[in-house]
Order: sequence, then structure tokens, then C-alpha cells
Amino acid sequence: MALSTYDDLKAAVADWLERSDLAGRAGDFITLAEARLNRELRLAVMEGEVGLIAAPGARTVDLPADCREALGLWREDGGVRTPMRYRPAGLLARREQAGRPSYWSLEGTAIGLDRPCDGEISFVLQQVGRLALSATSPTNAVLAEHPDLYLFAALAEACPYLRDGEMAGHFGVRFEMALAQARARDARRHGMARLVTDLPAQGALTC
Repeated sequence: MALSTYDDLKAAVADWLERSDLAGRAGDFITLAEARLNRELRLAVMEGEVGLIAAPGARTVDLPADCREALGLWREDGGVRTPMRYRPAGLLARREQAGRPSYWSLEGTAIGLDRPCDGEISFVLQQVGRLALSATSPTNAVLAEHPDLYLFAALAEACPYLRDGEMAGHFGVRFEMALAQARARDARRHGMARLVTDLPAQGALTC
């Protein structure tokens, strides 16, 4: 059975549980699994860039609904990216005069800026996205690369509903194995990236 979409995953959960009457509950188990994965999992494939627009005079910009963690922010001026510097909200100096913001902070579900924007300004946010499969968002990079992780996470969440301790132990172990393998694969990728990018170019000076 393919495991490339949300519907595939729901069908697989019901099939593995051998309970056709639980087909309608499969979506709930997947939602609970994603809540756990969003707490415990952070992979490179979950990172991405999102474009944001601040209106003239704005001092805040709403974070994307699927933002789990903001990693960095750039201001775009005529196609040129300028990195914004982060400050904790309590240490962000507030300026009243409108201009081009240089500092940012996190204020609840919004990005706070150090000054009002002097016009419409484009930003690029680097973020860790939140896993949230649905009928309108039927797949994501984690499901594509680690379908077993999604499946066993959902099956593990089904066991308390079924009150099956033996099954919970089995699927819990399979989930932990898939989680460890996903993390190990991600660590190997980062290791290869460091080997490639951290070596100084020929003739470069090092401190």
C-alpha cells in the first residue's frame, strides 16, 4: 500500500489495526501523532522560507499559521536581502520614526519590528514548519521521506483508544525506532554539509 498522501495514511492506519470500524477515527490518531511529532521532531526537511509583507506604518507582521519556530528574518529591498538582527521582545528598542526596520522580535503569534515601516516592505522568514496533514494539504516532506514514522506514530496513538497494552508496546517500539532512524539520517546529511561547506577555499585566510 502506498503511503504518500493523507488518505493513504488513514487507510493504512485502519488496515494495520485490522478494524474497519476505526476508519473514521484514523484522522484523529494522525492528528495526535502530529502533535507528538511537532513536539519531538525537528528535521532539515521541515525547514523552509516564507515570504511576508508588512503594510506601511506596521510595527508587526503575523507569523504564518504553520510556523512552529522562527529561525531568521531578512528584509528584501529591490531583490537584495538584508539580514535582520533578533532581539528578545523586552530588549527590542522601539523607535517612533518610520523607516526600514533593522531588528525584530517575537511577540506571541507575530513578528515585532523596531520601528514602523516607511512603506510596504517584503520580508523572508526562515522557519521550522508545523506538521498538519489534511484533505487540503495531503502530503509533506516528512511523510514523503519517512512514511513509517508517520504510520507508527499514528498507530501508537490508537492504542490507548483500543486499551491494548500489548499493541501499544509493539507500535511504541516501532515508532521509537523510526524516530531514531529519521534523526540519524538527518544528522548524516548535516555532517556531509559541514564536510563540504566548512573547508576553506583555496587561498582563504583562517583565524
